[in-house]
Amino acid sequence: MAGKRKGKLLRIIAGFFIVMIGGTMLSRAAASVLVAQVRTERAGRGRLSCSCEGEGVIVPVNEEQIFLWPEQQVEWSAGQGSTVKKGECLVQFRMEYLSQTIEKKEAELTQLELQTAQQQVSAREQARVPASAGAKQTLKEAGQSLEAAEIKEAQAKKAYEESGGASEDEKEELARIFREAKEGTEAAREQYNQAQDSYSLARQEDEAQEINAANAMEAARLGAEASEVEVIKVKKELKILKAYQKAKGRLCAEKNLIVLRNDVQTGTVTNGSEVIMAGSGGFRLKGQVKEEDKEKLKVGAEAEIQLRTGSGKTAKLESFGTERDTAADRETDAPVSAVQTYWYAPLPEDTEVQGGDSFTWKIEWPSEKEYEQIIPLGALREGVGDTYCLILSEEERMLGTVQTARRVPVTVLQKDAENAAVTSSLKNTDQIIISSEKYVKEGDRVRLKE
Repeated sequence: MAGKRKGKLLRIIAGFFIVMIGGTMLSRAAASVLVAQVRTERAGRGRLSCSCEGEGVIVPVNEEQIFLWPEQQVEWSAGQGSTVKKGECLVQFRMEYLSQTIEKKEAELTQLELQTAQQQVSAREQARVPASAGAKQTLKEAGQSLEAAEIKEAQAKKAYEESGGASEDEKEELARIFREAKEGTEAAREQYNQAQDSYSLARQEDEAQEINAANAMEAARLGAEASEVEVIKVKKELKILKAYQKAKGRLCAEKNLIVLRNDVQTGTVTNGSEVIMAGSGGFRLKGQVKEEDKEKLKVGAEAEIQLRTGSGKTAKLESFGTERDTAADRETDAPVSAVQTYWYAPLPEDTEVQGGDSFTWKIEWPSEKEYEQIIPLGALREGVGDTYCLILSEEERMLGTVQTARRVPVTVLQKDAENAAVTSSLKNTDQIIISSEKYVKEGDRVRLKE
């Protein structure tokens, strides 16, 4: 009887252990399905990674402006993107138009030379008889007439005064002769006075004529000098035009170059301000820098370049520059000018590119400051008014030790693309949950991903 009881007890105990083992196995199986698997990392001392990125374009090492010949008609010009070797034609001007321009310039030169000669003749002193010369002769003759009249009057007066013993008829005749002589003297004196006035006026007219003649000669001299300047100018222009003609109207490249921009239209008559933008000396990288990145980049930084062809290269920044870009305002259509910053770098070796090819670039470097706690961005979580992370915590429960998620508040100091610098109560041994296969909150059971 006692043996039967003992056997029954053993069976009960064995069944209990079987149930317990089964429950544990079932619990673990359920946990493997329901409990989130997580990946963890520990916080560590380190630096954040700073980065800049943008777009760029392949440009020539040297850029220059080539001005077109003025007053010429364009027959043909090299198109944008074309390669022109040294000595090859960059712009062909129309020879018929050039010949007509030379003919007009030669006619203009001839006219100017004749005008100059005419003004030189006008600048010479002109021969003339002074108006006072005739008036002076008239005054002289009037003086002589007055002198003769005065002598005649004096003689008549004397004869009259000495006629005391003469008859009355003789006295009357002498008196008449005296009166007529006196009247003749007065008339002669009147003529003399008039002649003297005329002489004075003639002398004034001569003086005015001399001043006017001198002014006219000076004006003619200055005009001749001005015409001579124009003659020299036209001769120089004609010399240049004939040099164009000798070159057969071909403006040729002085070195191997690439046409970067050419807005000159066929048939255009140039005014000397038209230019062709050309590049030479090979190619280099030109990267556009965003406004917020201007102070971050320095000469010598290495940029990872992704070319249009898909190949990746590394280039070292060589210099920086600025250009003024003009764009239209979206609301007013008025031009808005802004200064754009660019970096330049030599083209990496064994790189096949063409002018104008585009690329993307990225530069990364460690932060100057070293932080005490660096954690992955994936560990950060936003709460109500705070930021925190979850760490792996172990708890003792009825079925044994289990792992749960525990919340630890953090203060973010700085971030980069992958990590964040924080201050917190985290310990170096804490396992920070950086990812999980399902959503996890504080207090949830978790298990490390194997």
